[in-house]
Amino acid sequence: MKHLRLLFYALAFSLTFTACGGGDDDDDNGGSSGGSTPYSNNINANTGEGQNALVKSYVTNLEFPHLKESGNNIVIIHIANGIGMNYAVEWDADKHSQRWSCYTMHNGNSSSITNRKPKESNGEFTEYPNDPFLDSKYHFTHDPYYGSGFDHGHIFPSADRAYGYNEQANRQTFYMTNMQPQVNGFNAGVWANMEAQVRKWNNQAGTFRRDVLYIVKGGTIDSEANYGYIDASGNYINKKYIGSGDNRIPVPLYFYMAVLCKKPQEQGGGYEAAAFWIEHKNSADDKLLKYLVSIDELEQKTGIDFFCNLPDDIENSVEKTIGASFKAGLQ
Repeated sequence: MKHLRLLFYALAFSLTFTACGGGDDDDDNGGSSGGSTPYSNNINANTGEGQNALVKSYVTNLEFPHLKESGNNIVIIHIANGIGMNYAVEWDADKHSQRWSCYTMHNGNSSSITNRKPKESNGEFTEYPNDPFLDSKYHFTHDPYYGSGFDHGHIFPSADRAYGYNEQANRQTFYMTNMQPQVNGFNAGVWANMEAQVRKWNNQAGTFRRDVLYIVKGGTIDSEANYGYIDASGNYINKKYIGSGDNRIPVPLYFYMAVLCKKPQEQGGGYEAAAFWIEHKNSADDKLLKYLVSIDELEQKTGIDFFCNLPDDIENSVEKTIGASFKAGLQ
C-alpha cells in the first residue's frame, strides 16, 4: 500500500523492535498481546506488503482495521516499555487528522487504576505535544484546539493506560495524533461513559469475561458530509473545522468504538463483537444500549473494514450480530 508510510525514530526502533515485536499470541501476561492470523481463507487481511519491517510486524494483529489504500495516510505505531505496541494510529496527512486509534486490553497491559499524568504547564504543545513519531513536516505549528471551544478529545483514553501503571504508555496517549475535537458536554459526558463501559468489560464486571479486547475508536473524517456537531437543544451546528491553514482539522459529526472480545478458554473460547455509534452531541447520557450496533452496521456507516485480520468465516459470523455479552447489564 504505497501511500502508507510509518515514521519513527531509528533509536526507538532499535530499542524496541526485537524486544517487543508484534504478532505474538502468547499468554505470558494473562492475555494475548495482539496476534496475527493466517492469510488462508482471509481475502481482506492486511498483509503489510510494501511496508517496512516494523509496520509489517503489527498490521496483521487483530485490532487493526484494513488500512486505507488511497490518500496520504500514515501509520504510526507507539511502543511502550513492558507493553510492546501501546497503540497505533492511521493519520490522514492531508486532513491533519487521525482516522482511528487501535489497541488491546488484557491482563498484561491494563489495570483497574485510571489516573492520568500530572497536568503540564499551560501553553501550546506542553499538555498535548506533537507526536514525535510523526515527521516534523506534518507537525502543528499552532494548536488549533486553543480558543476553539472544543476539548482535546482522547480517542485512545489515557485511563486505559493509567499513569500509575505505566507512565510512558499514559504520556503517549496525549499526543496530538490521538486527539479529535469534541465539545465538552460530549467529551466529559456520553463519550466518557462509553469509555468507562469499555473498561468495565475489560475488568470483567458482572458476567462479562474476556481473554483479550481488541479495540478501534475514531471519528468520521473521510467526508465533509459527516462534519459538525449537535448542540444541547438537538440542533445541528455547521462547524466543520477548527484552526486554519496547515493547522485546520475537521470536526467529526459521529464517533464510534468497535470492540472484539476473545473469550477465555474456560468459556469455550471464540469471539464476540459489538460497537458504539453516536452523534457528536452535548449529552451526559448513561443509557448506552441504544448506541450499540453490530460491526457490519458500523462498517456500512464508516466505510472502514474492522477486524479484517480474522479468518473470513469467523469475521462474518461475529460481525453480523451484537454479541450477547456486550448487551448484558446495559440499559
